[in-house]
Amino acid sequence: MKEAAKVADVLEVRLDLMDSFDIPALVRAAGKPVIITWRSEKEGGKRSHSPEKVAGYLISAIEAGADFVDVELSLPQEIRKMITNVSGKSQIIVSSHITAGTPSLEELESVLRKSIAVGGDIIKIVPTAREWYDNIRVLELVKLAKKENVRIISFCMGKLGRLSRIFSLPMGAYMTFASMEPGQESADGQITINKMKEIMDFFSI
Repeated sequence: MKEAAKVADVLEVRLDLMDSFDIPALVRAAGKPVIITWRSEKEGGKRSHSPEKVAGYLISAIEAGADFVDVELSLPQEIRKMITNVSGKSQIIVSSHITAGTPSLEELESVLRKSIAVGGDIIKIVPTAREWYDNIRVLELVKLAKKENVRIISFCMGKLGRLSRIFSLPMGAYMTFASMEPGQESADGQITINKMKEIMDFFSI
């Protein structure tokens, strides 16, 4: 985290990738704004827990003062409400990760509407690219969200999705994600932060 804080604007802590953790200590140790995330196996994570247990982790993060907390749209409605009803300074990222591919733009818009209805602060919709055109579909979704004044994080996972990881930002996305080093990727298709910054500098992003 100390090394990442030297180069990143925001740090994401993936609890599902850790054998054990102390959430308040992690939040205190972050030298930059921090996102606390538990990614479920069905959305590309490494472990599964009951929705109640996941809610406990995320509520603990809110109470510890995490800047952002990632809440999966696929969680049961009552669990999502349990998390979002906790008062605190944390901004809620309502996330959807689609590992099977990239749905049509109409289907992506439907996910966007459902996510907005949850009442989070930021929407995250990340499908998986199976062809180059999938990047265009996701960038169209970013454009739509921007037009409606909705903060969105949206790009494609997978090697073919690297294009949208970079160009979602100038299209109006709220943030994108990168790894610290090769081999440390938390999702397929992530680019290292140094390479990401090099490409963004090249394109004047």
